[in-house]
Amino acid sequence: MTGAVILAATLSGCTVTDGPVDSSETGSSAATAGTGVEKNRMQWSMPLDTYTIPGKYGYVTHVLVEPCMRENGFAYDRPDVDVTRSSPTMSASERSLFNTETAAQWGYGSAPDPDVDKIRAAQADATTWSPEQHEQFSACTAQAREVLPEDWARIDSTVASIGMSAWTGAKSAPEVVAAAQEWVRCMQPLGFSDLPSSPNSDDGGMPTDAMAATFGWVTDGMEESQTPEQQAEEIRIATFDAECQESSGYADALYEAEWSRQVSIVEDNEDALARLLEEKAAYLARVDEVMREAGLG
Repeated sequence: MTGAVILAATLSGCTVTDGPVDSSETGSSAATAGTGVEKNRMQWSMPLDTYTIPGKYGYVTHVLVEPCMRENGFAYDRPDVDVTRSSPTMSASERSLFNTETAAQWGYGSAPDPDVDKIRAAQADATTWSPEQHEQFSACTAQAREVLPEDWARIDSTVASIGMSAWTGAKSAPEVVAAAQEWVRCMQPLGFSDLPSSPNSDDGGMPTDAMAATFGWVTDGMEESQTPEQQAEEIRIATFDAECQESSGYADALYEAEWSRQVSIVEDNEDALARLLEEKAAYLARVDEVMREAGLG
């Protein structure tokens, strides 16, 4: 997040949902990790989700930036951004979901963040600031971070590092590689010559360059830069891909492989993760305190 991104937060309780998800959804099971996270493939729930903090919590610092700017003679109204809400196509660990449901609506893209218009408006407004206002904003942000350090970023970075081996190991698991071969065969009727060895392979992944060229791919939902025909083509290809990932068993094999590896990671790092959970609780308590002191709790 740069100094030009002037975001703030409106919280209702300032809590992160770590409990079980609705197991009635497609791809769910009653199996849970030791962390209390319930399996849900459609949401790509993972054991390490318990320890993450949504990145939007970083915007809480702007609750402190707003009065600082005004006290120093600059008009600044923080946008009404709710850090407890995120894109419905984002997992708890902030990975973009891809399945038959998301593909049918968003293709290879993601649903925009609920606050995307407010965020973009704030960014646009910052482009009109004077150098003095930018300098003061940077100073106020630094001051705010002394009161509320960006522990969410450190915690999330730690969790991501711990979990990386589970993701890389899952992709190369024998059962996942075998399912990927079936996926490749399923994808052949589309007629693209640059298919990767699997949907998430290191040799390209999806969509391929040839596919993206047919629909002018964008990553932030369906934007006006795409024509209706391009949108339809993206959805057609993405839906075909998602259905092949299902029918080949690839999606299920990958999910189960990553889940089992994360379970092992949680067991092997019990003490370190317990400390991380304490740090997360302390950070969220500090967020609550900041919000209450600002009259927003």
